[in-house]
Amino acid sequence: MTQTEASGDSVRNLPWLIWVVVIFGSISSAGFGFDQAWWASLMSSPQFVQNFGTLDPVMHTRALTSQQQSLGTGLGYVGVIVGVFCGSPINELFGRKKALWIQTAIVTIGIIIESTCKTSYAQFIVGKLIVYLGGGIATSIIPAYQGECAPTSLRGLMSGTYNAFLMVGGLIAALIVYLCRQISSDWAWRAVVVAQIAIPAAGWVSLPFLPESPHWLVSRGRLDEAVVALRRLRGPSFPAEAEVVALQQHFQRQRERLASATWAVCFTDPVNRRRTLICVGAQIFQQAQGISFVANYQAVFLQQIGFKEVLLMSVVVYVIGVVANLISMVTTDMLGRRNVLMCSALFLGACMFVIGGLTAGGPTNMSYTMQVAAVVMLMLWFFAFQVTWGPLTWVLTAEVPPSQVREKTVALSGMGAYVTGLVIVFVNPYTQADIGGQVAFIYGALSVVSFVFAWFFIPEMRQRTLEQIDEMFQDGIATRSFKSYVCRSPGEALVKEKSDEFVENV
Repeated sequence: MTQTEASGDSVRNLPWLIWVVVIFGSISSAGFGFDQAWWASLMSSPQFVQNFGTLDPVMHTRALTSQQQSLGTGLGYVGVIVGVFCGSPINELFGRKKALWIQTAIVTIGIIIESTCKTSYAQFIVGKLIVYLGGGIATSIIPAYQGECAPTSLRGLMSGTYNAFLMVGGLIAALIVYLCRQISSDWAWRAVVVAQIAIPAAGWVSLPFLPESPHWLVSRGRLDEAVVALRRLRGPSFPAEAEVVALQQHFQRQRERLASATWAVCFTDPVNRRRTLICVGAQIFQQAQGISFVANYQAVFLQQIGFKEVLLMSVVVYVIGVVANLISMVTTDMLGRRNVLMCSALFLGACMFVIGGLTAGGPTNMSYTMQVAAVVMLMLWFFAFQVTWGPLTWVLTAEVPPSQVREKTVALSGMGAYVTGLVIVFVNPYTQADIGGQVAFIYGALSVVSFVFAWFFIPEMRQRTLEQIDEMFQDGIATRSFKSYVCRSPGEALVKEKSDEFVENV
């Protein structure tokens, strides 16, 4: 938001609706986390394997082949990538709120296809792909919506809710899988598939109460509606007219650039190229450090090293994730972005190197103590990741994109994340089958590269308005100078004058 807001966005004065936006504006991401978590757990479920696994003629047991694992996980990511690409024009054309309606409908269709599957693995994968398609659309919508609705003092918290709800959805799914593990029929896995309908149902109930993004309304010339939305989000005493005037002037300054807001502009314009590099690069390195491995294949990894309570550990993993994200929602606006990302990259790399070292001799040479140590390091890695790189990359995705091509940059960020994830989930089963836990050495090395990226490219943007961030990038401020840079700001008299002018003209 603008300087007008920055002077008056005390959290204590905010209306209850802002917390409704915090929760229900991001709840769609819980569906993606839900689907991702139960898939990771069900790959080791005997009942699921009995339905869809391939019979081993030597061992006389059923198991999902590496190809089935890759297809089941990888085609889901294809759906996400397509959804991210489709979500950008939907988000731009229809606005954030209507786009969430469309996303909720798509996920509902996918769940119906999944839950009615009997023995056809192809039908199951199609349903999963459609659910992930909706997840990709949510990736395009939620960071933009939360970033534009958030007061400056809450932008870190609100932008991080995307990742937090991924963990909440994952925890619910893992818990249901664990509770249903003793069911002998296919309801051991079908129950969790059916249960995820609760997430789009929550969307159907809550969406009528959510406001449209004031930024999007102003960009479409719907100034009266923007004033109403701002008052709903900030309270009746908030100077909404002055805020709308400031936003309108910002869009007018950008008008010529907005007219040429093509996908190519994200790369051909030097300022936009820098911002695209930060957003996409952060998402790529978020995935490259190993979250796709931990989220999708941690159950298989634990089985490989001889750990017994795999399904219970899946629940523990997501409990850790939820707690870590709650902590991050408090600390993000206190500690900032840059230093946290750099320090945590080194710590995450160290954890992966230790895991690789503990498992280097193979499962037959691992003592029980080494198994426990490997699991503890994996949990420690997951906690550290979910406090730092997990949510903070989505904060960057909410605040770095330029207003000129915000929807497109957010979509490119999501595609960067999920294309990287797609490569990992296709390659990891084969790599892990060949070298086992030593795959952790690869992710540890990529964490070191992530530190280098954060050092050179990610600036500190804590407590900056979206317009101040625009100004600093436009002025070409060096990465390490963002924190100390003093932005230009309008005086109080000018704000009052513009507010009176708006009231006279509207």
